[in-house]
Amino acid sequence: MISRITRIVTLVFTLLLCLMIPSYVLAQNALPKHTGSFYVNDFANVIDQKTENYMVNYGIRLHKDSGAQVVLVTVESTEGTPIKEYATALFNSWGVGSAEKNNGLLLLFSIQDDDYWAVQGKGIENSLSNDKISSILSQSLEPDFAAKNYNSGARKSYGAFIQSLGGTWAEQVSSKNYVADNAGVFKQVTKDYINQSSNQYRATTGTGIYVVTVTKNGEKNLQDYTYKKFGSMGAGPKDVMLVLDINGDHYHVLQGKDIDQILTNDRISNILDTELEPLFAKKQYASGATATTNAFYSFFLARADSTPITTVKVQSSTTTELKQESSSSGLTKGIIIFSGIIFIIIWIGIVSGRRNNNLGLYGVPYNPYSSRNIRRYGPWQGQVNNGYRRRWYNRNRHPYRHNTPSIEQNNFWGNRGDGGSTNGGGAGRYSSVVSYQEDDNDGGASTGGGAGRHSSGGSNYSDDDDSYGGNDGSSGGNGGSASSGGGAGRHS
Repeated sequence: MISRITRIVTLVFTLLLCLMIPSYVLAQNALPKHTGSFYVNDFANVIDQKTENYMVNYGIRLHKDSGAQVVLVTVESTEGTPIKEYATALFNSWGVGSAEKNNGLLLLFSIQDDDYWAVQGKGIENSLSNDKISSILSQSLEPDFAAKNYNSGARKSYGAFIQSLGGTWAEQVSSKNYVADNAGVFKQVTKDYINQSSNQYRATTGTGIYVVTVTKNGEKNLQDYTYKKFGSMGAGPKDVMLVLDINGDHYHVLQGKDIDQILTNDRISNILDTELEPLFAKKQYASGATATTNAFYSFFLARADSTPITTVKVQSSTTTELKQESSSSGLTKGIIIFSGIIFIIIWIGIVSGRRNNNLGLYGVPYNPYSSRNIRRYGPWQGQVNNGYRRRWYNRNRHPYRHNTPSIEQNNFWGNRGDGGSTNGGGAGRYSSVVSYQEDDNDGGASTGGGAGRHSSGGSNYSDDDDSYGGNDGSSGGNGGSASSGGGAGRHS
């Protein structure tokens, strides 16, 4: 039997493992993963799309220019965790800023807790001290936050931090026209907003969004009209065109041929169904066009920050319990090591227990009556050193060998298939597939007719947001670490 001490040790370590694993799992689940855009993570849904796009645009610009990052996070609640610790843990878990310069800042809103906190990287705690952070928050955020106008407060404070790190927040943009309101359904403010957004965000994303309204397109179908309009307005291979047929109660979107494998027909259809269709059906054409334009730019901005971060994350000197538990890789390694130690202890205990039990019963450290040991060591006649010389001989002259059968690699891994490509040309409300010959003057439009609502011929691309890269995860975990100074907040 297993010795009493071995059983006690095994029981204690098993109980410790059972108690520690849930805490590890809860700690990993306590912190959310950042969104695709990284720079604005509105988990509490208090920031509108227009404001979010504006902030993300200039957050990307700052990062490309200097490696610095300003990240905004809104959550419903920190669930009892002190907001300073929660913000610091998010900062270090996501790796905000450049690891080399440690020049990031994270601003956290906790809506139900009616609190906020900003924490900076160690590399900028002298130039952006806690007192300066507190001053920015008091002037740019507190009045709006107290009035629960989180959207306005977020924009003002985010802009103040961007400028404090040397970034651009407002600029003169090109005056290129992206709107052709032939049907006369837009007010000037709508046209101005779409033009300004396209001129502003094209510099960051490389994509312009064209919006056209018509009453009579003069063609068999709207797809033909959209395709020709794409070329006549000078749209490029990375641009997108939205055409609203007012009298025909129809709309269509065409994407450039360089982006039709990123902005697939399925993705276009999802945006149209979510953003445009409800408003278009109510004849709210201006609101629908604005919402659709914002959705397209949100899609492209989330994939616009391709600046690589190759340095290794620097560990922070701040050692709060939550921060230590927030590194998923460290937790995984810790669990594996701890589990391995427990397994070894249990295995040693079992082997030692059996050995001691056999020694007590027979005077030898094995069961001499088992058929396996009789074959190996011969019959036992009570001698305490039975089979000793043979055991030594077997171990040194005839070690056990384990032969592993070969596995056909191709059958094991399977055959890897080649990816396809699409010549689909966008999506609309009642569209179907129509093939076109590519025209040298088409400006880079996708060469197919497209598909959309109540339609056939949509693309077969997977709707996985991580499939086409962007910045969904390129910045998280490899950047800077939070300042040991702790930052500043509403109740600091």
